Amino acid sequence: MRVIISFVLVSAMIGSVFSQKTKTYNQHLAVIKLEKGMLGTSYVGGDSTKQYKSVSTAKDYIYTQLIDNIFPGWYGTEWDFNGISNVPQKGQIACGYFVSTTLKHIGFNLNRYKLAQQYSSGIVKSLCNNVQYVRNNNTEKLFQYINSKPNQLYVVGLDNHVGFISKESTGIYFIHSSYLDPVAVIKEKAQTAEALIYSNLFVLGHFSENSAVIKSWLTDAQIAVKK
Repeated sequence: MRVIISFVLVSAMIGSVFSQKTKTYNQHLAVIKLEKGMLGTSYVGGDSTKQYKSVSTAKDYIYTQLIDNIFPGWYGTEWDFNGISNVPQKGQIACGYFVSTTLKHIGFNLNRYKLAQQYSSGIVKSLCNNVQYVRNNNTEKLFQYINSKPNQLYVVGLDNHVGFISKESTGIYFIHSSYLDPVAVIKEKAQTAEALIYSNLFVLGHFSENSAVIKSWLTDAQIAVKK
């Protein structure tokens, strides 16, 4: 109980100093690090009921923070096939590095180089469960599947590309470091995203609803890279 109260009080204090609109990227990261520590302490020290609640809270928290604060910090950062930037709006970043770097920044214990250098399917399998394989450019099947599920964040591997798909109350979006115009990190409607809809293969994995990877975030356990 003390941990939960502290978590609420610290969050309120931080919110009074920085509004959501005026926080810098690094300020968001500082708040996330603090709140991750509070949730992690509650998870590790709690009984099964408290652990379940901590995982559920962390799922929503990670989903919201990535979509509202982490990804937007990178929008407009230039794409390059060899881009490995670790700082939004500086240098260039490739699609795999966009995935691995944003997740490392939010607090996942992973090697962003090794993860980014995997084939797109390996990146998905390292981060996700309930992996779905949709072949032959069957976008109808892909979007039917996503629409049948609650709002959440996916990682999707394509023929030669990787990124996030977010299902939100306003629609389905593809969030990625795009090699097409505009050649930069963007968020676009998934149904009209050329890099997505023209792929012959979709390897779609549940990320924000993957309890195993969420628990690794709470306990700071390292995420193994799978091929």
